[in-house]
Amino acid sequence: MPDPQQQLDTLRKYRRRRERETSIHDLVAQARQTVKRDEKRLGSLVQLWEECIPPALAARTALTGIRRGVLHVRVDSAATGFELDRVLRSGAEAQLRAAYRGTLVRVRSRIGLDSGG
Repeated sequence: MPDPQQQLDTLRKYRRRRERETSIHDLVAQARQTVKRDEKRLGSLVQLWEECIPPALAARTALTGIRRGVLHVRVDSAATGFELDRVLRSGAEAQLRAAYRGTLVRVRSRIGLDSGG
């Protein structure tokens, strides 16, 4: 029969609470990787956006991402959205498509420059 003290030590080893990982290193590394990827994908697109869209209009928009070939843009008001739609339909969207190295199918605008949903 094993020593009772040995049994207790073995049980304590398995039953004790594990220490939590309190380091944010992994989270920061993941965020850094995501930012690098997004910057790589959107960096050239932002530059193209500023070239193809009139500066006064571009100042009232924010590129929020590109997914499945759809560029998502936030606009500050419905009037800006309408103005952006007119500019895109008059050739800016085709110009963006031709100049962008990735896949760009269309541009979708949404009202509200906030970061939420």
